[in-house]
Amino acid sequence: MSWWPFSKRNSDASPAQPQITPQIPLQTQSIPPTTAPHDPDFYAAHPHLAPPSFSTPSTSTAPSPNDAPSTTTDEPLDPSLPRTMSCRAAFDSAFYCSSLGGHFNDLYRYGQLRSCSDHWNDFWFCMRTKNSYSGRDVKERMVQDRYREKEVKLLSGPNSEDVWVRRGPGEEVRGAFGAGMGVQRDDGER
Repeated sequence: MSWWPFSKRNSDASPAQPQITPQIPLQTQSIPPTTAPHDPDFYAAHPHLAPPSFSTPSTSTAPSPNDAPSTTTDEPLDPSLPRTMSCRAAFDSAFYCSSLGGHFNDLYRYGQLRSCSDHWNDFWFCMRTKNSYSGRDVKERMVQDRYREKEVKLLSGPNSEDVWVRRGPGEEVRGAFGAGMGVQRDDGER
């Protein structure tokens, strides 16, 4: 007997007995495969699984003749704002904010712990948007509205001009760091 309890050595092996396997009758009739319904959201998420005959909608903002007439009456999307949102990046940001390293950064940079609720709200907004049954153009508009709201909130808050006074005419910096002039030392050397 070898080290494996279910195996036998060649010397211990008895004459091989033929094993009888039951014969399963093969089906003579083949059933034609059914075609899966074409789900544009599934194929947009997994384009490598899309059949060659299936065409995913293009990412251009120009309306195609097949689009609903309601999309042509809407205002065009703002090119300065993003149309997509990465749920993974939103989750990573929220998770880091809630982690020990994120709290350390808050204490170091701001002197207090900051709320992570905006990060988590972004993540859950992204998840709701990605999993909604709305069309792609509606999702893009929702994401742009979200970024627009965040930008307005950021710009309406305090900024550096609340602390520093903007220079007026005639107060421009001239010759900063010795640019444009020779640096003079107290001992008269150049």
